[in-house]
Amino acid sequence: MESLVLLVSVLVSVVLFSAPISILLSSRIAQSLTSNLVAKILRRALMAFVSAVGSFFSFFFIISPIPMLLKIISLAALLLNIWSVDREYGGRLMTRFKSIFGKSA
Repeated sequence: MESLVLLVSVLVSVVLFSAPISILLSSRIAQSLTSNLVAKILRRALMAFVSAVGSFFSFFFIISPIPMLLKIISLAALLLNIWSVDREYGGRLMTRFKSIFGKSA
């Protein structure tokens, strides 16, 4: 029984901490610290890996029959992971949202 608790704790921790780590790795400070091409590639690969794993587990928690609070946390983590990947690799998603919602205002 303790191993199941440990497994669930690790999965929830991955969901909780993947989004802040992704956002930190895609920040302007991290981008300025990795001006070297190799460091930039390593930072982007690490951020993509963390975001992918966090998004996968977040999606898993969203579709499984669990309490609503964990689903809300997972949805927030999923959205933040998508935003950080978009921020790092081009920003087209946010530009699209601004153009869609800017027309209706």
